[in-house]
Amino acid sequence: MKKHPLVALLLPLLLAACGEPPNILIRGEIKDGAGARVYLERIDPSASATIDSARLDKQGHFAIALRDTLPPVFLSLRFSNNERVNLVASPGDTLVISGNLAGLHDNYWVDGSEDALWIKLLDFQMSRTLAAIDSLRRERDSIPASPAFNNRRETLERDIRDVLEKQVDFTRDFILAHAISPAAYYALYQRVAPQLAVMDELADHHSFKTVASSMLALYPDSPYTLSLLDHLKEIAARSRDRQIRELVDQAEPALPAVRLPDNKGKIIDMANLKGRLTVLDFTVLAAKESQTATREMKRVHQRFRDRGVNIYQVCLDPSRLAWEDAIDRLGVDWTCVRDSNALRSNVAAAWNVREIPANYIINDKKEIVGKNLYGARLEERLEELLAP
Repeated sequence: MKKHPLVALLLPLLLAACGEPPNILIRGEIKDGAGARVYLERIDPSASATIDSARLDKQGHFAIALRDTLPPVFLSLRFSNNERVNLVASPGDTLVISGNLAGLHDNYWVDGSEDALWIKLLDFQMSRTLAAIDSLRRERDSIPASPAFNNRRETLERDIRDVLEKQVDFTRDFILAHAISPAAYYALYQRVAPQLAVMDELADHHSFKTVASSMLALYPDSPYTLSLLDHLKEIAARSRDRQIRELVDQAEPALPAVRLPDNKGKIIDMANLKGRLTVLDFTVLAAKESQTATREMKRVHQRFRDRGVNIYQVCLDPSRLAWEDAIDRLGVDWTCVRDSNALRSNVAAAWNVREIPANYIINDKKEIVGKNLYGARLEERLEELLAP
């Protein structure tokens, strides 16, 4: 089925090599970086290791190619001045890093991966949090030990707690909004200190289950997914209190909200659909290429609509009139809504949609149980999920 990319990715500059060719390329354009060395580290669930290095040329350019077969892979670029850039990549990606070597961690930009930009946002927010905490602690530690300053000391302690709570709230909101992105996994394990994680295993078990659900559906064989599933088991095992254990077991993962208007202007919330399964479908309905997909969707709708299967179709058509005409012309009789932002849809971005068409199967526990299945494969998967 023909795909239409949402974001134009840079073409990879694959270098010839012995054995299997590399399928991920990382390039750099670093100002004032001539002669510096950069080390590429692979960040695995339990350890990190340097896997390659390069020296920046006179213009500050470098290129490192690697091969990986199981997306995603978390990486870190460490420069000889101890600046660090954290990344996430998948096979086929070409990432281009630009910025000034001095203070690169805070001023860099990355092209070629929206997920890597979400990593940048997370690191930027963490830097702000750590700077604020460090400033407050310095002021607190400078206060004389006299009881006369106790009120000021307590105020600063409260301010430190408030900064930490804001970081926790930011991370929770990020995971809810970007549950489909590998960056949500990265967010789960951020720390404000070596012994202090942002997310609390018990208080934030909902977030852990949300990310695990998405990772299991999108990257079932990834070592990060397997590690997270093992971690969830450990959390449950450490929850000796029966009530907490029940909360961990019963908490439903959350997925990005979808609330958009249909062709009559009625806002339809996907979360309010009743049924056993929902097929969330992203398309451009008026495009000629969508006609085959629409015929397939009709067949799915006719076969499964009385068996508890909903279709929630998000159309990214630039023209409202063309979309409305396509609904009538193609005889669309399932839930069909449109995002007026078209191919710049925030909803599509939240669901990590990179090409059209795209779809997800979601069960009544709000778990992703299928992705990008079409025609007979979609029908077969629905039959499997509906089986007694």
